[in-house]
Amino acid sequence: MSTPDSEAAQGKPDLAGKLFTGFLLAAVCLLSVLVVLLVRQNRDLRAQLDWKKRVEATTATRALAIGESVEPLELIGIDSSVSQTAFGENQPATLVFFVSEHCGYCEKAIPLWTAALRETRETLASAKGSGVRIVGIVADALDDASLKQIAPEIPTFRVRDGHKTWLIRVNATPSAVLLSPMGKVENFWIGETNSAQVEELRTAILAAAAH
Repeated sequence: MSTPDSEAAQGKPDLAGKLFTGFLLAAVCLLSVLVVLLVRQNRDLRAQLDWKKRVEATTATRALAIGESVEPLELIGIDSSVSQTAFGENQPATLVFFVSEHCGYCEKAIPLWTAALRETRETLASAKGSGVRIVGIVADALDDASLKQIAPEIPTFRVRDGHKTWLIRVNATPSAVLLSPMGKVENFWIGETNSAQVEELRTAILAAAAH
């Protein structure tokens, strides 16, 4: 026959075991969160280091300037098709979005960009002029297998020998560069994107479409 004291003694180990199990579960959850945060932080730091290397590699190259003309880019699409950002009187303005893989700032910028494009969709569709060509470029996509769609609203490409083109002077991602129909730099937004820059971008798209 068990006594109240023996029942209490049996209950204490059970309670202690439950508390220990709860502690372990909480510790595992906390560690999981810390691992996720560390991975994201490491990814952002790696992206920043990549930017620094690109800046150091291009210190002897003059910075991209508003009003200068740039050469057409040879674009390779996800389906391996090849095209160019052609320039000329009857060509549209070109808005280039420039991103890289494993870039935390790019992940934050893309939804802001796509929201701006959605807001200007009707204007672009009804533009009397040639409109605006949207081009998304993944900086570090070296082959077809590594090229991933940036967003449904942004046609995505890689550039053959991109380091030999004017893109090397865009020394940070995410970036957006607006080119006139003749290939002149109208404006650019380089580095971490915020809502004010996106509003400037939206206004620039509308102005380009109205020409």
